[in-house]
Amino acid sequence: MTVILPANLFAKRIVSQLKTKHYDVILISTRLKDFKLKNKIQSHQVVHYIGSPTVSVLGILTLLRFRLWNKKIVVSWIGYDIRRVTDIFFWKVLSRIFRNLIDVNITEDTKAIEKLQSIGIHTTLQPPPIYQIFPLKKLPNEKKVAVYLPDHKDIDFDFYQGPLIKKLVDDFPNIAFIITGNSGRYFKNNKNVTCIKWTENIEKIYEEVITVIRLPKEDTTGATIIETLSMGRNMIASSTNFPYCNIVTNYLELENSLMKIIKNPTLNIEGSRYVHTHYDNDKLTDRLISIYNSLI
Repeated sequence: MTVILPANLFAKRIVSQLKTKHYDVILISTRLKDFKLKNKIQSHQVVHYIGSPTVSVLGILTLLRFRLWNKKIVVSWIGYDIRRVTDIFFWKVLSRIFRNLIDVNITEDTKAIEKLQSIGIHTTLQPPPIYQIFPLKKLPNEKKVAVYLPDHKDIDFDFYQGPLIKKLVDDFPNIAFIITGNSGRYFKNNKNVTCIKWTENIEKIYEEVITVIRLPKEDTTGATIIETLSMGRNMIASSTNFPYCNIVTNYLELENSLMKIIKNPTLNIEGSRYVHTHYDNDKLTDRLISIYNSLI
């Protein structure tokens, strides 16, 4: 019934969840050179983009092709795309021009909905069934801290407020930091830091820490927040309206928040309960299937 693209991590998780319901779904890439694609997806009426096709030239070309083949289009808006259409005039204009080719826009966060609707893109709240929901687990004895800080590009390091994290690491030399999504090139002289580019087992990292830090300059909900809270870990975050997080807006607040957690580590039981109640992948998958079925 449904085609999902591109073949990234979150798309694969959605496909996996849909298959638990025995739903007819396939995962494809966005390559325009696949001349057999039309035949491959002939029996699938819905195309679901993870990330908007209106924020890249390739995306717009694939969108036009699918509409030419009379496919229904669902778009899951993610943080990067939302920033593109709200901050860059060119992509804002193109997204408005091509918005009528999209049947349903969905996103995970009410703040994201407000931003998209402010530029004329009607969007529905529908968190994707992508989250790794972990059981509540007791805190470790060692006071380790995890940080999500990608540094693939300098702009990524800046967007996730790398300089603040660098200062925090320097100011807490006796605390062990595990920094994920990170090459370590900014922390070569910090003996209290372990950097991990990629891990298949994020659960193990959360088991080892008392809190997780994620500080993008702009944010929606983010899988990191959901997954952190599910295990009952404290979440130090920025630019999100998600409940049961310690929200910080500057370095002093970040430092004070971490200091309080270190002095008195406690399980975030309410946060865990909230996530387990509202982010059940089984229920989220059923709701997504309902959206697909409404278009057929």
